[in-house]
Amino acid sequence: MAEYQIPPEEWANEAAAARRAGFALLINLTAVDELGRSDEIRVILTLENPDTRARADLVTRTPRAGAHLPDIAQVFPGAAWLQRQVHDFFGVAFDGGDNRPLIHHGGGAPLRKDVLLEPRQAKPWPGAVEPGSSEPGRRKLLPPGVEGTR
Repeated sequence: MAEYQIPPEEWANEAAAARRAGFALLINLTAVDELGRSDEIRVILTLENPDTRARADLVTRTPRAGAHLPDIAQVFPGAAWLQRQVHDFFGVAFDGGDNRPLIHHGGGAPLRKDVLLEPRQAKPWPGAVEPGSSEPGRRKLLPPGVEGTR
C-alpha cells in the first residue's frame, strides 16, 4: 500500500487526481490526534483501485488550532458522512462540507487527547483492577481522557 503525504491546501486536488488515476473506491476517511508528537491532527484517506486492488493512503496534517481541510465530497460522495465523523470526533472542519454533528458530545472533540471526558471521571474504570485479580493494584490507574497525577 502506498502512502502519500499531501499539503492541506492540496487535499481536494490530490483526492481528485487519485480518483482519475483509478482509485475510485473510498475505503475509509479517519484522523489521528498527534498530541505528544506534534501539534497537528493527521487525516488519512484510504482508497482502492477496484481493477488492480491496489490501495493508497492520502495523508495530510492540519494544525490542531482551527483544524480544517477542503471538502472532498464532490470527488467521493461517500466521504460526506466520514467527514462529519472526523469533524465530530476530532474537530477538523471541512470547508464547504456538512459539518453538522452526528452525536451530541456536550462540547469538545472526544477523540482528541487533550479533551477531558466527564463520564470517565464519574464512573470507576474497569482497567483499574489488575488482570486476574478482583482487587485494585497498588498503582493508581486512570482511564484515558482523565487528568491526574501519575
